[in-house]
Amino acid sequence: MKLLTRIGFLLCSILLCGVLPVVAQIEHSRSYPELVSAYKKSKADTNRVQLLYDIGAYYFFNPNVASSRLDSVISMLQQAEALSIALKYPKGQGNTYRMLAMIYCKQGKPEKGKPLVYKAIQILKNNNNLADLGEAYFELGGYYTVSEIDIAERIRLSQLGLEAFTQAGNKLKQANGLKELGDLYELEGQSSKALLALKQSLKLYQSIGYLPLHGVYDLLGTVNMSLGDYKEAIRYGLLAVKTAERLDGSSMQMATIYNRLGIIYYEIKEFEQANHYFKKSIGVAQQHHDLITIHMLTANIVRTFVYLNRLEEALVYQQNVIKNYPIDDITRRIINFSNFIDLHLRLKQYKQAHYYCGQLHQLSSQFNQVNAETQIYAYDMLAIFYLATQQYKLAQKYVRIHKALAQRDGLLPALAKNYLWHFKIDSAQGNYPAAILHYQHYKALKDSLLNEAKSQQIAQLQIQYETEKKDQNIKLQQQNILLLTKQSLLKESQLKQAKLLRNITLGGVILLLIIIGLLYNRYLTKQRNSKKLEAQQKEINDKNLSLQRLVTEKEWLLKEIHHRVKNNLQIVMSLLNSQSAYINNEAAMLAIRSSQHRVQAISLIHQKLYQSESVEAIDMPVYIQELVEYLRDIFSTGQRIRFDIQIDPIRLDVSYAVPLGLILNEVITNSIKYAFPGTREGLITISFKQTHGNQYILAVMDNGVGLPANFDSNTTGSLGVSLIRGLSEDIDGKVCIESNHGTTVLVDFVYQKINRLNPILASDILINTDLPSETII
Repeated sequence: MKLLTRIGFLLCSILLCGVLPVVAQIEHSRSYPELVSAYKKSKADTNRVQLLYDIGAYYFFNPNVASSRLDSVISMLQQAEALSIALKYPKGQGNTYRMLAMIYCKQGKPEKGKPLVYKAIQILKNNNNLADLGEAYFELGGYYTVSEIDIAERIRLSQLGLEAFTQAGNKLKQANGLKELGDLYELEGQSSKALLALKQSLKLYQSIGYLPLHGVYDLLGTVNMSLGDYKEAIRYGLLAVKTAERLDGSSMQMATIYNRLGIIYYEIKEFEQANHYFKKSIGVAQQHHDLITIHMLTANIVRTFVYLNRLEEALVYQQNVIKNYPIDDITRRIINFSNFIDLHLRLKQYKQAHYYCGQLHQLSSQFNQVNAETQIYAYDMLAIFYLATQQYKLAQKYVRIHKALAQRDGLLPALAKNYLWHFKIDSAQGNYPAAILHYQHYKALKDSLLNEAKSQQIAQLQIQYETEKKDQNIKLQQQNILLLTKQSLLKESQLKQAKLLRNITLGGVILLLIIIGLLYNRYLTKQRNSKKLEAQQKEINDKNLSLQRLVTEKEWLLKEIHHRVKNNLQIVMSLLNSQSAYINNEAAMLAIRSSQHRVQAISLIHQKLYQSESVEAIDMPVYIQELVEYLRDIFSTGQRIRFDIQIDPIRLDVSYAVPLGLILNEVITNSIKYAFPGTREGLITISFKQTHGNQYILAVMDNGVGLPANFDSNTTGSLGVSLIRGLSEDIDGKVCIESNHGTTVLVDFVYQKINRLNPILASDILINTDLPSETII
């Protein structure tokens, strides 16, 4: 497991001259041709120095630049150095040295770059260029590894760089520096210090609205895992994944983030989740064809398969990676062969395991080229194999080599395991005194490591407590200083306030008098406006009352007109009735009777208008019902002819009600007179429906004898048909007359309300309707 965790750290550790700290990187808004063009047009001033520096930076941070081109870049930077010295421009000189050092580092010549960084630091420090000085310190730290020998010096340089950023007030670089320092503390084993540094970094990032937080989230997850706070570790790990996927989902940094989250799940024995994130990590590495990372992650994935008891799957996965991604790195080959031994032993496949032991034997002469952890892992597997196959002499041989390595490098966990191997070999060979002695050593060392781990955790907690206490004391001192400063300022301000108060009081009194004057003036204006509004309101109310009286009078006058028109129509009917007494001509008698019916239809409308509350519309269901009752009585239909009335609750104004009433009169009269000859019984159906919107259909149907076979409504000269057609045109309607098992008359029209009232309806209808001359009485 220690090897697995170390792999997680190595995926993102900053090595000598490989990649310098992120604080040193430069964003370019101009392309290389633009920079060269600007350089050619520039004068020999500080701007030219900056352009030469930018060209050098462009080449350094562009991965596609050939190494041969770097010589020309060095020449340009040397021009920038000479020009800076001539112009007495220390910032340009210092930054030129920094860029030259990075170029030499990229060429694999750190021995030339390191002195230049020292020179840059001295120049930038003397001229108080704090932001550039901070970057120079971090760049100098890049010349030191994260090994036990170098890491303390690297931390010291990082602290100096952070101090420079803090003094410069550059929060972004300060946050970057704290993140770098937190990473170094964690690599050194000072997890409590790392946690504090990283939390300060996160706080600074958030204070400036910095969004790419996945790097600091990732490190916080790792540090919390080291401190045993797995809940926080997973929370930060998931935050790192979420942020990185949103902002930078395809870079190699994603491999590190996924891998570290997988290691956290591995630590808490959530092997399925660990396997999931290890596979996501290796997917990114495969996209970038990073062979070293692919093989390192393969070891993690295989280990999770082992703990999930999916040994066959682990073996196939390991074989596929070696087949698809062959690598000649000695470290990876040793680890891969060791993994195969482990897997075949677990599967009881001793022959295959023996083969990979032979592969390790062939590489044993190169073991000194790899680190101690890798060698110990290989000797572990060899010892386990020979112990499992009862080859105790060979097992003892490799256990002794294993012990020498562990003692040489002070790897106490490995030494404890070594004592356990000795115990098993001695027990198997019957050497029980030696076995007991080795077991006692194993037990003592294991307890010692456990106590040391507990002591280290206590020490880390103590450091964390003391650091937090120190921070609180610093905050308290700062608050006290701030309080004293405020008190001094308060005394000074009190004297000023006394003088100011007098002036303010006097000014306030004057201002108050002005405000009172303005308010009084506004009050008077408001009073005048109020009186005007009251007068206007009274006038409006009087006019409204007058208008209301006029409207009421108009309503009564209209009702009176309708009443008189109705009476006049009754007189006309009486006259027609009197006239009929002196006529012997049957045709004339029929014409007079028809006219009486028509006048009655109109009279009913006027009767409804003066009897109702509203004089604007006729309630059609009531009107049609009364008209039918009138015609039933006049023609004495009795029970021989029945009426089926289907009327929607429709209200129409007079200009539509009168034509429709006359049409109904003509059609119903015709049905009563001609549809049911003799004593024949029948049914007359009257329907008036609103189909949709303002569309209406009036239908009158009977089941009588129907129309003659040669009847054509378009050519007939019948007065009734002419009336129906003319009245339909008055309301812009369409009339349809059909004969099918009786007669059907349909009138289809669109109701368009007319905002007018015309009380002389009878005369209008009589004048506008084209009657044949012989019907005029």
